[in-house]
Amino acid sequence: MRKLVTLLLAGLACAMCWLPLARSQQPVVPGSTSAGGSGASQAFVPFSATNPLNVVDQPYPSGATAITGNAQGTTGAVVGTLAAAAGKTTYICGLHIDATGSGSIGPVTVAGVVGSSFIFQGSAAAANNGVPVVNFTPCIPASAPNTAITTTTTADGTATAVDVNTWGYQK
Repeated sequence: MRKLVTLLLAGLACAMCWLPLARSQQPVVPGSTSAGGSGASQAFVPFSATNPLNVVDQPYPSGATAITGNAQGTTGAVVGTLAAAAGKTTYICGLHIDATGSGSIGPVTVAGVVGSSFIFQGSAAAANNGVPVVNFTPCIPASAPNTAITTTTTADGTATAVDVNTWGYQK
């Protein structure tokens, strides 16, 4: 509700900036006190550090709990897990996988999500061996409540470090 009120106020403030334009066909210049050519005085106060526009960006829904599922390893498969919670649905919002070595850590499988698993290919090049940051917008839910979401790499016998980082929330 608060976000809706904030958006409505922002829209009203923006609409009020154009009222003088409709009357005089000339815009109000931020910081000025009159609409050009009309002679009418306006009490225009631009947004600033002392008069901010109150807009809050919330990355997760109200009542959600942020979670991460991070893991590291070397030559074996590495699994990052966004844990399950009784009576709640787990959501994955993004992932990043990085590795050192000359082999490939792909395919990388994200399992437990609604529909079917996601499959990503890790690069075989030693200089870029991984999966870049992937953001899911909107976040992807698990296939059912109380279900974990796992992100699993393929074993790389040449790896000296494999990092799996996932993030999301439960609600």
